[in-house]
Amino acid sequence: MLRLAGTGTRPVGLPAEPCSIPDHPYPGPSPLNDRNCHVAVAGAGIVGVCCALWLQQRGFRVTLTDGNEPGSGASSGNACTIARYGCIPINSPDMPGRIPGLLSGGENRFSISPWYALAHLPWLIAFLKHCSRHKVNHIVESLASLLASAHDGLDPLVELTGTGDLLARDGILMVYESRAAFERERESNRLRERHGSRFTELNKGEIGELEPALRRPFEKGLLLDDICRVLDPAALVKRFFRHFLDAGGGYVPEHVRGIVHTQQDMKIFMHSGKFLRADRIVISCGAFSRQIEGCDSEKLPLETERGYNIQYAGLQHLLSRPVSWTECGFYAVPMHQGLRLAGTVEIAGLAARKNLRHIEFLIRKSREMLDIHDPPDSDWLGFRPTLPDSLPVISASRHSPNTYYAFGHQHLGLTLAGITGKLVAQLAAGEDMSLNLGPFSADRFR
Repeated sequence: MLRLAGTGTRPVGLPAEPCSIPDHPYPGPSPLNDRNCHVAVAGAGIVGVCCALWLQQRGFRVTLTDGNEPGSGASSGNACTIARYGCIPINSPDMPGRIPGLLSGGENRFSISPWYALAHLPWLIAFLKHCSRHKVNHIVESLASLLASAHDGLDPLVELTGTGDLLARDGILMVYESRAAFERERESNRLRERHGSRFTELNKGEIGELEPALRRPFEKGLLLDDICRVLDPAALVKRFFRHFLDAGGGYVPEHVRGIVHTQQDMKIFMHSGKFLRADRIVISCGAFSRQIEGCDSEKLPLETERGYNIQYAGLQHLLSRPVSWTECGFYAVPMHQGLRLAGTVEIAGLAARKNLRHIEFLIRKSREMLDIHDPPDSDWLGFRPTLPDSLPVISASRHSPNTYYAFGHQHLGLTLAGITGKLVAQLAAGEDMSLNLGPFSADRFR
């Protein structure tokens, strides 16, 4: 049986009660030059589960660990869209001038807690340093390189797990209240086109014909008809996870607290004090990835981009595809459970209470956008992992042996999970990389 023991060296502060729990069969660590060695993946969101599946396909023995139900965190509350066009970061040259409005709450779609900003001033300064035109161009180019391969990582997993019924390929519609707003976004949309996105420009009448339930007379629109959406993100992760288990994967339903390296392998300590022995580890805990001791991730400037959604059961018939109200920063998305309005950005950390202003904003805009009168059936707050340059970390650690990072995808976790898993598996297997990972190295912050 897979055993989680409680003896031996451990990180400072970690308990070490002698104990063990049964799980999937695991015969013990293997030599590091053996492709069949044991890899632990910390975090069972969409990124972690995709990493586990790709590693499993490469022949590794893999154990996932997470104290929460797989796919129940940020992976479940997103805007459901495989956003291959999403190369434009929240960093922008006009951001420094917007900071007073963001701190005061004057912008409904993006806010920064002033107290949190003061307590985490180095992160805010680093974020602003990445708002120059030169830095933003680098971010766009780097994100675009990942996004272009998004389906190379996701589609094989969809085929492997038989989850094609959870994807719809009916495109998205981006709408603008005014021609002025459309013109302000023209440069961003040119950048998207330059990196492979295809748009059809629409006028007010064409938008109404395409989505007649829209109440507001949007002046301009862009149709991206080659974009797919996920009809139930939580179900997608659960079915990926079930396939992983059925193929012999292991699962420990606990959070990882820290790791200690030994001469033979590593001990991965859980919050209960039990530990798992493995040869390698992938850190893919999203916004919580800095909380694992001994893997060097605590030195990275990871912050939390809090996202919100509201959901109306039974109203998915109102739209035939995701509609992004661009000025307001959210998507209205038809999905299996109903109609979801998801978006907005809040920098306020993991501990702050739900900001009702963001919920109220989504409710108000949903009623302006569509014929909706009842209150939403549910609302949600989730934590997106964000680094100052809006790029994820996908790399091996130079300071923690046999440790790989896969986090920091901000609002592109669903889109980039598959390709991240494929790249992590290539790293672990020592293969030639299919993409240049230089822009996503953890060492960029050293």
